[in-house]
Amino acid sequence: MTEVNIAWTIPVELDLHCGLTRRFCNVYDALDFLEAEWPTRRGIAYQRAVLLCRNALRSPRASELARAAFIAAADETGMPQCTDPSRLISFRPHRKAVA
Repeated sequence: MTEVNIAWTIPVELDLHCGLTRRFCNVYDALDFLEAEWPTRRGIAYQRAVLLCRNALRSPRASELARAAFIAAADETGMPQCTDPSRLISFRPHRKAVA
């Protein structure tokens, strides 16, 4: 069994409860957040998001469905999508341009 890491066509940017905004670019990012940092590990939308993200790691065709489920889980727990991109943080390393 191999795992894939397909980037979403449109990243998900959420306003977290701590006041920060965070960008999720793929299923792996979302699943990691759901399993390690999610504020409430309950609810139908949460359970569905975890299930669909796990499935999407094995099948890239399910990636956008997992994205929609992740957004629904965020709505369920009160984390709206970001409306102010200036508050965005990312945990992805930035590559320096080589001159």
